[in-house]
Amino acid sequence: RRVLNVSSVQVFDERNESVYAISKRKAIVWLAGVEGIETRTLFLPLAHGEGFVGKLARLNSWPKPLVALLFPVFAALKPTVHVDRVAAHVLEGSEGGILSDGQSRNPAYWAFRTLLDWGFALTIIALLWWVLLIVWALVKWTTPGPGLFVQTRMGRDGHLFRLYKFRTMAEGTKQAGTHEVSAASITPIGTFLRRTKLDELPQVLNILKGELSLIGPRPCLPVQEELVAERHARGVLAVRPGISGLAQIEGIDMSDPVRLAKRDADYIALQSILLDLKIVFATATGRGQGDRVVS
Repeated sequence: RRVLNVSSVQVFDERNESVYAISKRKAIVWLAGVEGIETRTLFLPLAHGEGFVGKLARLNSWPKPLVALLFPVFAALKPTVHVDRVAAHVLEGSEGGILSDGQSRNPAYWAFRTLLDWGFALTIIALLWWVLLIVWALVKWTTPGPGLFVQTRMGRDGHLFRLYKFRTMAEGTKQAGTHEVSAASITPIGTFLRRTKLDELPQVLNILKGELSLIGPRPCLPVQEELVAERHARGVLAVRPGISGLAQIEGIDMSDPVRLAKRDADYIALQSILLDLKIVFATATGRGQGDRVVS
């Protein structure tokens, strides 16, 4: 009475209109409608064993030390999972969801992330320092209050840190999630800064301090207890938060904590160089406007 449907992570990209991806999505919908059975779906990225098949089959003839050196680079580009992990997960009673090896122990991926974070932060400081000064002055001179907004957020492993942004709301606005704050609290220049994402630039200081990455789950407030609990349960707090993330470019904000925490966990399972670059490009071209405020 229980069916474990093994599917592909390609299902999650709704813009993937290949016959393969469409058929996988249809299968999930069809199985959900079958009476008398309990269906769970396990989503897998590229699966591999001690050897390789398909496009990677040529690696089987290469020296093992060379393969051991090159495979982490390949695995950094796209998420992978070893068949032993799949077998163990199924035999233990799969709960479904995305299963991958993750990137926590992949030196090639973390070398890329370090270059991305530091490259972004140092480029902003070296080339746009004058923009930072102008924006700070405009915020300070056009509205009462400081130019910078400093707020305590929850970081990796639940550690608290001080997040820096240009102030976009009136001085004295309550300390709460953006989705709980009235739109009337946003200053005229704040509207422009939020739309262009210029208000996020001071967070390069958090990157240099090791508190934040360019890409990752957006850090929440300690008082957002439901979101904190959901993220803790799904292992999201084990990674460093980011300025932008997968949930943000998909329009999922902190007003829906369960959905947000689930998508944050999906990002951790799907982490890869190509996905991170996709999020960077989507953010730079206007997707991911941050949490919506109350009308």
